[in-house]
Amino acid sequence: MRYLAEERARRRLEDAFSHYLSPAIVDRLARDPSALRLGGERREVTVMFADLSGFTDLSSKVEPEVLVRITNQYLGYIVEQVEATGGYVDKFIGDAVMALWGAPIADPQHAVNGIRAAMGAVSRIREAQEAPRNRDALGFSVRIGLNSGPVVVGNVGTDKRYNYTAVGETVNVASRLESVPSLYACQIVVGPHTAELVKSKFLLRELDTIQVKGRESPLAIFQPLAEQAQATPEQRECAERYAEALASYRAMRFTEAWALWEALASKEQDCMGDPKANPSSEMAARARLFMAHPPTHPWDGVWVLTSK
Repeated sequence: MRYLAEERARRRLEDAFSHYLSPAIVDRLARDPSALRLGGERREVTVMFADLSGFTDLSSKVEPEVLVRITNQYLGYIVEQVEATGGYVDKFIGDAVMALWGAPIADPQHAVNGIRAAMGAVSRIREAQEAPRNRDALGFSVRIGLNSGPVVVGNVGTDKRYNYTAVGETVNVASRLESVPSLYACQIVVGPHTAELVKSKFLLRELDTIQVKGRESPLAIFQPLAEQAQATPEQRECAERYAEALASYRAMRFTEAWALWEALASKEQDCMGDPKANPSSEMAARARLFMAHPPTHPWDGVWVLTSK
């Protein structure tokens, strides 16, 4: 009887904490209570920051209770995709989600699964927005940054209160990339190591080279277009034409780059299937600006971000 009572109590505890912690963490602690201590280990992981864009604007239009209900609904769409691909939801930060692949459970395909989750979240949110019952309803879009690399994962905090999370430059860069999609009129941006890890699985296009705050060296940023096995001829041509324009831009042939991006801008919907996504239009506008006001020599082609 005592055994049955203890088992029921353990299951109640697991069920209660599963609402606050990842099931993987709960299971690990149930099997190994000694894991409940401060400390960490080095892992290579993929980190995602996903932010619901339009939160500030919507918060001024609806009551707080309605805002929380809508926010939770859309955060749920993101979490569904994270958990479906074996990811770990690290935390909610207001209207944003931080997630990991590769910890606490090892995942050799962490970058692939991270991008699949990101693309799945974008698709799921678009479906929700386009559903007949929701076309005139309030909702959000999403912008996502992913970065892969070494981190320290483990219990971080104090002796009395801590959280299983990841820390390190890889995480810091991922958090900076989360705001970048809005600058390029797209929804997902990934860092260079992520792109390298998934290039055989996904069709990517390099968008630009940027300098983010808090990092000394610039980094290339990429946009996933489709899984390689499912990429259409239009998407492959889109990636090729964009690369040609980017090469002209970096060579300071701004008129040529502008013409290539301007022509590609009208085909972006065929490339992404999203009428709101148009990195080519954004880059055409930048090339046109440089046509009128060329950068000084020498120029490295790096676009410096002035905000986080």
